[in-house]
Amino acid sequence: MNLRGFIAAFATSIIALGAHAQSGPTPAAWDKLVAAAKTEGTVTLYTGLVGNQTTKKIAAAFQQKYGIRMDILEVRATELYERLRADKVANRVLSDVINTSGLQTRQFNEDGIVEKYGELPGLAAIIKDVRDIWEDQDIHVPIFTLRYGLLVNTQLAPDAPKTFADLLDPKWKGKILADDFRAAGGGQTFFSVTLRKFGRAFHEKLAAQNVVFMRETREAERRIARGEFAIYLPFLLNNLPALKGLPVKAVVLDEGVTYTPYSASLTKSGPHPNAGRLLMAFMISPEAQALYAADGLGTVIDGVSGSVPADLQSLGQPKLLGARIRSDDETAFAIAKELYK
Repeated sequence: MNLRGFIAAFATSIIALGAHAQSGPTPAAWDKLVAAAKTEGTVTLYTGLVGNQTTKKIAAAFQQKYGIRMDILEVRATELYERLRADKVANRVLSDVINTSGLQTRQFNEDGIVEKYGELPGLAAIIKDVRDIWEDQDIHVPIFTLRYGLLVNTQLAPDAPKTFADLLDPKWKGKILADDFRAAGGGQTFFSVTLRKFGRAFHEKLAAQNVVFMRETREAERRIARGEFAIYLPFLLNNLPALKGLPVKAVVLDEGVTYTPYSASLTKSGPHPNAGRLLMAFMISPEAQALYAADGLGTVIDGVSGSVPADLQSLGQPKLLGARIRSDDETAFAIAKELYK
């Protein structure tokens, strides 16, 4: 092959890789998959998002549309990993689809727990902000985003921060409660993104504010409501309706929100592979995305007609500041442990 031919072939391969997320099956091929999924009759979802009411709504809508029952196992992310490993070791794969963060999904891929899902309809509709950090596109599909702002006590913080720099004001010293930046979760996402966007100096100053860490999210929210602290960060915005009537409010800072994309992936050698692929496609359909929106979760496609909860409508559609990037993790964890002791 001459140089011109090599360059043309290389360009074609790059275009093909970039087009993966926009590819889809032919109507005939998808109709065949749907028929096979209905024959399987059931699909099992393992999810790391415990207690989220939307999962059951998705199950009901999926069964109504396709006549396929969806069984659900809800466990924390760390327990999810152990359950999947146990299933693999015992050679008794029970799940068909796994719902967790994209970062954890990639770990599952390295351990041979998930497999490529092939072509799905609807992938081209995924929005640019999510697509830009969507790595390993052939093993998982973003289905919604967890978006984080601040939770503030309205009596202790009537002049709530408006920017990230406002968190460094001396008046908030000793008054900030946070999810632990040194452990996987929303706090680590907050730390990783703000370290990347604002630099180490931001966190040196924030650490000087004597931030207090707490891992129990729901109790942390109650501590803000009781006035033990003025600010909790990062606050999962879709939790706000559950705090109605308490002296708290959610704040979206001017620069935007940190966020975690939640993904769906196909379990390797799952018992219902066609129903699994069908469920993944359904999760990014306008119908399912409207259900996510109605419960305050961030959608991954444009033009969703679902109604946002009244408590969240005032927040509008916050811009996305950023999400964790796996290549940052080692450095981010090390700096978090160094600065916050």
